[in-house]
Amino acid sequence: MPGHPPPSSPASGTPSQAPTELPRVLGVLDGVVLSLSNISPTFSIGVGLGIIGASVGVGIPAAFLLGLLPILGIALAYTKLNQREANCGTAYVWVGKAVGPMPGYMIGWVTVVTQVLFLSYAIPLMGQYTLLAADSMGLDQVAGVSLADAPALASIAVGLVLTVGLTALAILGVDVAARFQLVLISLEFVVLLAVCGWAVVAGRAADFDLSWFSPTVFSSPSVMAMGILLAVFMYWGWETAFSVTEENADARTSARAGMWSLAAVAGLFLLAAVAFQRALTPEELVANGERGLPHIGEMAAGGFGRAVTTVVLLCSIIACVQSVLIGSARQTLAMSRDGVLGAGWAAVHTRRRTPHLSTLRIAALSAVLALLSAGLGSLQDIIVGSVTSVGILISLYYAFAALACAITFAPDARRDPRMLVVTVLVPIVCGLALLGLGCYMVYSLWTSSEHFAFAADNGRFLTLVPVVILVTGVPAALWAKYGRRAPYFHRDRPSAPRPSKAPVPAERDTAPTA
Repeated sequence: MPGHPPPSSPASGTPSQAPTELPRVLGVLDGVVLSLSNISPTFSIGVGLGIIGASVGVGIPAAFLLGLLPILGIALAYTKLNQREANCGTAYVWVGKAVGPMPGYMIGWVTVVTQVLFLSYAIPLMGQYTLLAADSMGLDQVAGVSLADAPALASIAVGLVLTVGLTALAILGVDVAARFQLVLISLEFVVLLAVCGWAVVAGRAADFDLSWFSPTVFSSPSVMAMGILLAVFMYWGWETAFSVTEENADARTSARAGMWSLAAVAGLFLLAAVAFQRALTPEELVANGERGLPHIGEMAAGGFGRAVTTVVLLCSIIACVQSVLIGSARQTLAMSRDGVLGAGWAAVHTRRRTPHLSTLRIAALSAVLALLSAGLGSLQDIIVGSVTSVGILISLYYAFAALACAITFAPDARRDPRMLVVTVLVPIVCGLALLGLGCYMVYSLWTSSEHFAFAADNGRFLTLVPVVILVTGVPAALWAKYGRRAPYFHRDRPSAPRPSKAPVPAERDTAPTA
């Protein structure tokens, strides 16, 4: 980490006994599982394909292919920057050193705020799908309340109970959480492959056409841009493999896990896109929306198929919530060690050696926001709007990560043409492409509404939400710089010491090496 934790930084136990390193317990398979959990492919497919289909028609496979290209460039930038400095703060640290501490801080701020807002959105969603899963398995009512149409407070209450368990599991150990998520991800993939495989073979809505994978399938450049942007948003989360980089048993684990998770999810997205277009007409796909996957499950196996697909949707949300908890706790840990957050955020449990206070605080803050959103409609609009328009912020911090890579390696790349292409040109081109897509999303959202309204479906409101998130980060940054006098804002700050011992092989590294 850049900078050392303050000498009096508390941890579980006395300061003199506080561990200074996170345990190196993760292999490539663990990193892949954590990244896939964050991407949440089952939920992305179940909910996102209808949204993309409404924008691009039968161009969903082409949107996923084209959206993958800039993401691969950003993944390459993450890989190179992680080789230079393996740090769980990732882009916050790299941008702070290469571009400047203020932009770097804003990256950290955006990451933490969007993750907290996402969790406060996902907690009631997790509860809702728990009730829907119970309903799909025959439990229609509890205490006279219909589970299929339960009140918001019931969904939040169930979601909070699950959040407590997921938080405890994350504190027990990142390797323990990864094993739990492996079970969920395995179930998701088995069901998705079975359902999508059936749809590809038995679907009669449309004949398979290779043009589905071609850019020519889009009716206009604007339609293509929107499809790519939505696809990029669905790939979001692959960088979780880098947020646990200090807990990897091998220095190359993050890069391998990130690339393997992208390969796995891209293959799954493409299969699902073809399957949905084979089984559902564009009108049916849009009409079913977030019920698309259970609808195909019911087509394949009746009520049993609907129940199973609803359960795996729940598994996907559960895995995603825990993965975001893990990643956000590492982000706040990194920021605390730099002094931009209070010392308690950097506390590491003496026995479990996890950032337990960060994990508890993130979970508690998200839970409070979820509860408040039930009674404050305006807050719920802000939370839903933030999750909806987060693609704008994603494109921004991916672009800054690409810029950080180019600046970091430019001096050495002048003497090496291959390095110039890999570490400078490719990241810059991909970063600019994503930044351009983000700007297009701003334009598209703003012009989709003729006036501003405080509503989660108003385009101008959705445009202003990420702007407000950025603006509120400015006073927070100024306080960290001048109030806390954080070492992070000194450009010559030293990095946190890395262990001098040679990395040991991962015990459970069962994924093939890249």
